[in-house]
Amino acid sequence: MYLCRAYGLAMKDKLFWIRTIAYCIIFFGVWIGMAIFPPIGGYIWDAWVINISTSLFFTLLVALTAQLARTDRTILGIIATATFLIFFCPGEEAFFTRDESALSELSAQCIVPFFISQYTRVSQKDFHRWYLLMLLMGIFCSYTHNGITIPLCCAFVWLAFQRRERFFRQACWPMVIGVIIGTGLSIWQKRNDSLNMATDLETITSVTNIALKTLWDTKIFMLSIILTGYVYSMKKGRWQLVHVAQRHYVIALCSIFSLCTLPFAPLGIENAVTGVCYFSMYWVLFLCHHLVRKWNINKYYKSISLTF
Repeated sequence: MYLCRAYGLAMKDKLFWIRTIAYCIIFFGVWIGMAIFPPIGGYIWDAWVINISTSLFFTLLVALTAQLARTDRTILGIIATATFLIFFCPGEEAFFTRDESALSELSAQCIVPFFISQYTRVSQKDFHRWYLLMLLMGIFCSYTHNGITIPLCCAFVWLAFQRRERFFRQACWPMVIGVIIGTGLSIWQKRNDSLNMATDLETITSVTNIALKTLWDTKIFMLSIILTGYVYSMKKGRWQLVHVAQRHYVIALCSIFSLCTLPFAPLGIENAVTGVCYFSMYWVLFLCHHLVRKWNINKYYKSISLTF
């Protein structure tokens, strides 16, 4: 018993230092890179402040994403997650512009993985004192993120229906109610456009065609289709996809609902396409992590068989 306890503490300590070193590498790497390559137009604020703030927010985004995707077990996994976000995250072109738009975009991107991880973490716990804060966080997250609010709301409503008998016994119910309120406010704000798109068949067809053409040109959506097809074609690929979807159930549901609500685009075509690309990014990250784990396991068993 004591040996198991000591082993567990040693593993926690090892993971702590792995994450600390990796996040320090990312933070100082971004900071030094921004100091060496300043923008052509100069800084809108003090260079010292904007460089540190951008590096801090980007490191936080990497940490939250790596925790959600479970790629924070190795230094290489965390650095690979940071590289993946730079190339494929929707809105990545504004991450390092050295102005208020960069900080706004990075802080907005941090809220989503934080919100989803908190939803997963508190599902079976009790936080009576924090229910109001959780409700407000749900409203803020959904109301300020037009690209993801409708898929996220649909996913949470579906989960609430599945767990209807015990829904109000779970601590996450204020967050779900908050998301529903925030989504309702977003749709109400654009109620005239939403009503026209939902009732006019010609408009729905036109919006769908435009959205699909836009998605066809996005690298992350095409990569998600190719990678999903590749995993499906592997031995027991169907069950592997089911396993990944069950492991990341909320994101998998959001991906499906983002595609299903694409023809209506009640909050605009651009927001609908952004939502699909956003959840496609996480789906690709999950599949890549799954393939790397599978490759490492096969490599481990192959080395054992060669040893014996």
